[in-house]
Amino acid sequence: MLKNYESLMQFNKDSMDAFVKSGTTLANGFEQIAKESFGFAGRSFESAIEASQAFATCKTPAEMVQLQTKLAKENWETMVSETTKLSELSATVVKSAVEPISARYKTAFDAATKAAA
Repeated sequence: MLKNYESLMQFNKDSMDAFVKSGTTLANGFEQIAKESFGFAGRSFESAIEASQAFATCKTPAEMVQLQTKLAKENWETMVSETTKLSELSATVVKSAVEPISARYKTAFDAATKAAA
């Protein structure tokens, strides 16, 4: 009886450790995502200032259209790149956070299957 109790307590401790590890991974991951997002916002602001300065140097409407086309293309490519980076980072964070919990569910399933056999 005592062995079963000790096994149950160890299983519960290991499960709690897995949930804590998962939560820590999520918190660290969200911190990384926030840093990337704020970094992108800062770079975007700086880019907007530079674009305004570039527009101020245009002498003809044709130069403005040419500059606008160039900036639109660059901004689109930057947005796609940043979005891809954040999506990949988010997927990595979630996968890493789920791993400890998945391992515990597998352990529980294996133990239940063994006990039922």
